[in-house]
Amino acid sequence: MRKTLLVGLVLAALALAGCGGGGGSSSLVTSSGGGSGGGGSSGGGQTIASPGPNVVAMTVDQGPNGNAVDIPYISVTLCVPGTTQCQTFDHIEVDTGSYGLRIVANATDTSGNPFSLALPQETINGQTVAECTQFVDGYSWGPLATADIDVSGESAQGVPVQVIGGNSSLTVPSACSGTGTQENTVSTFGANGILGVGVFPQDCGSYCVSTVSNGYYYACTSGGTCQATTLPLAEQVTDPVIDFPTDNNGVVVELPPLGSSGTAATASGALVFGIGTEGNNALGAQTVLTANSYGDVHTEYNGQSLPYSFFDTGSNAYYFVDSSIPDSCVNQGNWFCPSSTLQLTAINTGQNGVQSTVAFSIANAGTLFTQYPNNAAFTEIGANAGNQSSFCPNQATNCSFDFGLPFFFGRNVYVAFYGALTSGGTGPYFAY
Repeated sequence: MRKTLLVGLVLAALALAGCGGGGGSSSLVTSSGGGSGGGGSSGGGQTIASPGPNVVAMTVDQGPNGNAVDIPYISVTLCVPGTTQCQTFDHIEVDTGSYGLRIVANATDTSGNPFSLALPQETINGQTVAECTQFVDGYSWGPLATADIDVSGESAQGVPVQVIGGNSSLTVPSACSGTGTQENTVSTFGANGILGVGVFPQDCGSYCVSTVSNGYYYACTSGGTCQATTLPLAEQVTDPVIDFPTDNNGVVVELPPLGSSGTAATASGALVFGIGTEGNNALGAQTVLTANSYGDVHTEYNGQSLPYSFFDTGSNAYYFVDSSIPDSCVNQGNWFCPSSTLQLTAINTGQNGVQSTVAFSIANAGTLFTQYPNNAAFTEIGANAGNQSSFCPNQATNCSFDFGLPFFFGRNVYVAFYGALTSGGTGPYFAY
């Protein structure tokens, strides 16, 4: 399941323009050792931050449906603003390819209770604000509300969030329902919610401030009829990390290597808040690749020039185009199925001219899924990205390389937010 925002690629650039700037059988994988403060456990020379006020445990498992592959989850606490009426939800997907927090209305909290918070609903001109969120694998619909958010020891107050599947009286506009499969429940969404920690603060930005037919936001009457609307920045779905008092300039995604098999039942890592703000999130020898106005980098792969490539924990594989690799060997999806494991490379280049060569492997997904049916973590799976004209600028059929979750295993990947000052320079950038 790919949770990369479908329309975000184009709208992110438009938003920036308005701001002055330009998606088994193996044992549990953990790292041995330990530490405190700025230290942590390590494996293969990589450091996984120890639990702390700016660190939340992140787990790759089969999710609430029991069939997820390469999806990282954390726990998040939501509260009615200014109160102690709170609920904590696990299996909130971490997505570096989208923006903002969304909770599924039929989610159950860690105590087994259904979502029941009476969050204040957002309105515009007396009408309920709802959002159509288009992902690569479908769409979600639901009203906007505000909540206080706590993740580990970090908190933000009055953050706009989307309640996916909430207020069923709101009619889904055809412009939204016609974009794919509806994902309004935990079973269809594959998570209790999603935390988008991509490089931009809002999911639309200034484009939705000035453009009515923006594809995101709708104003709904008491009768449930919804029409497209503009929405001020302060009311748009916002990454709550941006609103943390400290450790708010970016995040670090830390997942361990999976070993020689390239797969495991689960994997345990960390999502660390801030870059260069604490002893546990300092940049070391990582390569810093600054992002373009779309929040992307340039990738060269197999003779292809791909200027809108990205690093996305919300994608469960390497997604790219390579007609020489057989695909469709699994019932669902265009999974790559080579006869033997391929050793491949791609060259990433940032706007700063810095290059990084990434070596990766693609194995037969059908064989892996058959051999390890109870595993959730895989480092050697890829899939054919297909025709990308629906989100590539200028309707190009192929413009990006999606470095999904397999890329993150065995790496600490830094995501610096747009305009944020960090020890590695001003965001947006990626470093690994």
